[in-house]
Amino acid sequence: MMTAPDLPFLQSDRTIFKLYACEQHLRNIKNIKSKYGDLLSKDARISAELEIDSLLSQMIGTFDCLLYRIVDKLELSGIPRDKIEIEKVLSVLSAESQRVELATELARANYEGNWYWKVKHLRNYSLNGSLLSPDASLDVIPYFEQTLVQLKEFIKNVKIKEPTLQ
Repeated sequence: MMTAPDLPFLQSDRTIFKLYACEQHLRNIKNIKSKYGDLLSKDARISAELEIDSLLSQMIGTFDCLLYRIVDKLELSGIPRDKIEIEKVLSVLSAESQRVELATELARANYEGNWYWKVKHLRNYSLNGSLLSPDASLDVIPYFEQTLVQLKEFIKNVKIKEPTLQ
């Protein structure tokens, strides 16, 4: 959880800010469930849907911030700032022999079935259906708690392996 001393970093490290936003949206989902007892209740549904969609967007945004930071701090050439995508970053990192480990870590998160791939898949699912529907078969609060832990650990590990990204 972010605290007041962390606030100066919100401007200098947008990844931290995005993680804070993820925490806030997850807290909001929990509060809605606590207040109404069920995210599917008539009074809770719209607020819950908004928070879930926002949380998914912030999780993807956090990963995108990390990609942007990688391109910027490692001075990767050939990737326009308005076209930073995981595939392009992986391609350039893989071409640089000293960055293969970082490329492997990013690719692993994005492999089918792994946590980041699932987040993107859920976001895409949410474009056409509700993650609160029985078809989605998702217990959203525990799922997003676990995924947020994975996202934080991923960012921490990437920054440890690549100190330039600190």
